Amino acid sequence: MHQQRETRDEKRVRQVLEDVYVRDMYMKESREALSREFDAVFHMLVPELDGRDNEPVALRWDGLDELRSNHPKAVFPETRFEFPLVDVVGNAAVARVDVFHGDVHVYSDFVSLYRVQGQWRLVSKVFHAHLMGQPQSTLG
Repeated sequence: MHQQRETRDEKRVRQVLEDVYVRDMYMKESREALSREFDAVFHMLVPELDGRDNEPVALRWDGLDELRSNHPKAVFPETRFEFPLVDVVGNAAVARVDVFHGDVHVYSDFVSLYRVQGQWRLVSKVFHAHLMGQPQSTLG
């Protein structure tokens, strides 16, 4: 299978994901840094909230703060991140971020971005929590 060379836009999106999404959101949990790169209309769709598991709930910044305060930190020293998909078409991009604790697959995040005034801004996220975890070697 021939792998295409990563475009300049794909590299920039990957850099935003590494610098902002991973470093500032997961590692530092820095709301100030996030507000500079996440668009004001950013929403995270959460499939389970307060026992409701059959309809996604859109959370904005105030809801994210509450969700974060009620759940344990998601990053540990052995946490690593992989970016198996970064796809850019024009001013829109989507990326998959897989989060592992050691060899256990913990989350698959799907992040959407728009290019606004020349800068890539994160606008939404949906995710899947691998509650039971899967060793990396068993992933398809």
